[in-house]
Amino acid sequence: MTTSFDFIAACRPGMVLRTRDRSEATITTVSPVQGLIYGEVRMFGPCAWHRDGLYRDAPAGAAGPLDLMPPAAEAAPPRKTISMREALDPASRPFCCD
Repeated sequence: MTTSFDFIAACRPGMVLRTRDRSEATITTVSPVQGLIYGEVRMFGPCAWHRDGLYRDAPAGAAGPLDLMPPAAEAAPPRKTISMREALDPASRPFCCD
């Protein structure tokens, strides 16, 4: 994952971001000198990230599920869903199964 988003400039203690696997990450400390962001991931524990959002302890620096995602990347378009009643209604089927 290469991102131009500057997490060091954007992150503040108490801020909640999402990880790549959509877990909540609460930022606790930002250290611009070290280039690290410290926080806590729900159901995982304390973590640290590099200024580009990559999880510090990732094997070989590879992208993974604990990488931080920029706030703009969090908003996903809502999925189109229909009720079972609408799905089973013969009038709403675009084809015939006969």
